[in-house]
Amino acid sequence: WVTGMDYHGYRLNWLECQETITKNKGSKEVEEAQCTFTHITDLPIGTSNIILTSRTGRLRWKIENEGFNTLKKGGYEMEHKYSRVNYQASKNYYQLMQMAYLINQLMVISIHFQANYLKGKNHQTLKSLWQDLIAAMKWAELDEARLQRMKTEKIQFRYVT
Repeated sequence: WVTGMDYHGYRLNWLECQETITKNKGSKEVEEAQCTFTHITDLPIGTSNIILTSRTGRLRWKIENEGFNTLKKGGYEMEHKYSRVNYQASKNYYQLMQMAYLINQLMVISIHFQANYLKGKNHQTLKSLWQDLIAAMKWAELDEARLQRMKTEKIQFRYVT
């Protein structure tokens, strides 16, 4: 590892972890694989926390990569270019997509949603539920009085643990 590197006025620390995995079959060693992980952080690193820092960096990478793959292939249809003209528009679109993904995740793990929409052998898929919601948003008429009542109601969300 290297500590105290200067990058445009920022003090950064660099670390590299090389991991060797040996797979055993019975009493014989079968296969050995090596992986290299490199991390840059502004957190202090040293002998006492170097392994934990690398593990934490790998977990963060996994979380970010899984989220990114879901946005690309999980129905959100995220692509590399949202706006070829305005970088700010790209950032705004991506942040809105992240918020939609977060709301979707919270909705799916709510007890109410699980009990009412994902129960039984032949329940609807999440994709079909989203298609129904989009259709309702396009074609349903809003009841102003009902919206006003909903604003004043207290709502509690409970989640599956």
